[in-house]
Amino acid sequence: MSDTPNAPLCAAELKTEAQREAFARTQKRRRNEWKRYWKAGIKAFEAGDYEKAQLLFSDAVREARRFGETDPRFAACLNNLAMTFDMLGETAQAEAVYRRAIEADAKALEIGYGGFVTSLTNLAQMLADDDRIGEAVKLYDRAIAFLEALHGHDTLHIAPLLSEMARMCDQDGDYAQAESALRRALAIRERAHGSDDLSVAVTLNNLAVSCELRGKYEEAQALLERALAIFERQLGEQHPKVAEALKNLGVLHDRQGHRLQAETCFARARTILEAQVKEAR
Repeated sequence: MSDTPNAPLCAAELKTEAQREAFARTQKRRRNEWKRYWKAGIKAFEAGDYEKAQLLFSDAVREARRFGETDPRFAACLNNLAMTFDMLGETAQAEAVYRRAIEADAKALEIGYGGFVTSLTNLAQMLADDDRIGEAVKLYDRAIAFLEALHGHDTLHIAPLLSEMARMCDQDGDYAQAESALRRALAIRERAHGSDDLSVAVTLNNLAVSCELRGKYEEAQALLERALAIFERQLGEQHPKVAEALKNLGVLHDRQGHRLQAETCFARARTILEAQVKEAR
């Protein structure tokens, strides 16, 4: 016995008014059932009741499948069900369901990229948490390639994915690939936002860390100094982001044996953070 439902009827195939009215009533009932399970599943998930959410999202998947496996509701329900399995620690089932969601979205790319990319990156995050970083990076590559095909090689959509992939590569010790991804993310953000944007400063900071890990201390220092200057201009000299950049710069100076410069950076970072603590009291 096949578990694949019959293909849903199309209203255009119905000949009589009575048939069309019956079809409309059936579709409305199905939408209501799907929506009821979907909303209840989200409510249970947000409340931390993952076992209940898993049952509800399973029901939502069943109802959404009646609309056809290329309907965006089907992949969305699968994605939420996979997230629930992941929260329950059932990673093998989560992976299987994520892959089903990816396949469903891949069959229906005309509905948009959001669900497809979300499923890919959610599965990648889960695999990375399980130390399967090589597989996770391949999924990010697939998501990036899809967005490039949809929006162009330099689309801003891929910058966050490049940054996250770089973080995974750093974690896996592949500093060269991390540096390459961050350089590309930096170039994309500079073209989109200009050279003085906060997203550029964050990327500069992350790229500096990758360069430092590869022993490129002079370049890392230049990147950190540039990031620090942007944070100061955009956020003010007493902002926690400025303190973070100062600490990173201090560590870099220390590793190069520049003790005086390192202590100057650390002292200024401490002053900023102490002032923040006092304000919070």
